[in-house]
Amino acid sequence: MANGTLRIAATADLHYGKHSRGKMQEAFTEISGNADVLLLCGDLTEYGLPEEAEELAADIRSAVKIPCIGVIGNHDYESGHPETVANILDQTGVIMLNGEAIEIAGVGFAGISGFGGGFGRRVRNALGDPL
Repeated sequence: MANGTLRIAATADLHYGKHSRGKMQEAFTEISGNADVLLLCGDLTEYGLPEEAEELAADIRSAVKIPCIGVIGNHDYESGHPETVANILDQTGVIMLNGEAIEIAGVGFAGISGFGGGFGRRVRNALGDPL
């Protein structure tokens, strides 16, 4: 934290696949040097496979040196293992939120997994996550 200012970096839709290791490593290193906290805002994996989460976890372990907060997105539900994906990232040190909140340097962060699917007859079909 510089001069009482919390610098926040946020990204979403990383869509890590089974062979994505290294994809974000350079960006994560740069972010760690220029921000105080990193937010991972859903669709962290391509199909919600544990192997995909492991690829992302490896890059986070090697490059992210600041607090990291994440939420699961609809793609992370696709294979039916969103809890496993969240657990893998949580074990890496990512604070995975799903209805919880956390405070860092006096700033509150609340997170919930969700999908903007609309209402009534305009509701979209599920894209991995249940309606």
